[in-house]
Amino acid sequence: MNKGKAEENKRIVTEFYHAYGIEKDAEKCREFFGDRYIQHNPHVQDGVDHFLRFVQYRKEHYPQGENRVMMTLGDDDKVMLHVHSVLVPGDPGRNLVDTFRVEDGKVVEHWDVIQNVEVLKFPPINDNGLFNQCGDSILCDPDKTDENRALVTAFYETYGLEKDAGKCAGFLGSTYTQHNPHVQDGPEAFLKFVEFRKKNYPHARNEIKITVAQGNLVGFHVHSLLTPDDPGRNLVDIFRVEKGKIVEHWDTIQNIEVLKFPPINDNGLY
Repeated sequence: MNKGKAEENKRIVTEFYHAYGIEKDAEKCREFFGDRYIQHNPHVQDGVDHFLRFVQYRKEHYPQGENRVMMTLGDDDKVMLHVHSVLVPGDPGRNLVDTFRVEDGKVVEHWDVIQNVEVLKFPPINDNGLFNQCGDSILCDPDKTDENRALVTAFYETYGLEKDAGKCAGFLGSTYTQHNPHVQDGPEAFLKFVEFRKKNYPHARNEIKITVAQGNLVGFHVHSLLTPDDPGRNLVDIFRVEKGKIVEHWDTIQNIEVLKFPPINDNGLY
């Protein structure tokens, strides 16, 4: 990974996202685009002008809405943002991941995964919260990016394709912190989940479509299928590595809709 390029891409996308998600300044956003903007949400039109119209709409109808970036990963040409989006103060909002591709210093392509934050009917299974609360201090070990990318990719293929709990155990630390409120902490709970998945969903597959890695953080944009005939789920998994072991996990999970009308763009989710 080119560390200088990754940091520059993070700067560009962070400034752009603040102009969009906090300031809601359409004209300021325009400065970050080139001559095209490709969307992978089937409900959203391609093009810079359509995005700027959305920013203006949001400013007019949700003036207090904010998209707060909770974690940022930058790679050679992509930046992944884990975001808490709240349109109306007091609303639990949305847990989302926006991933952008940067080309020649301009934002040119976008993927998203959007999950409504539930008002839980029972206490959460863990108390870790959905989001990173440590800011940029969570990121370290920039020289180990490639090593950690390979480590977490091997782990994820062992989990998502092979469903081999015994092999997965070798990748996990003595602690494993979960940020999904429905999931237990600890490597033992995760390995039990892998075994359950293999037994009950033998054809399940989690296929990595995009990887963004920086230092000790590795994020995957994934197409998850439990059964071969199911449209599956559009999801992002982000992992933190410590001393060569995977110790923490965040996710954003969105069911893939069976569309009732043709998609607005033909770019696909991935």
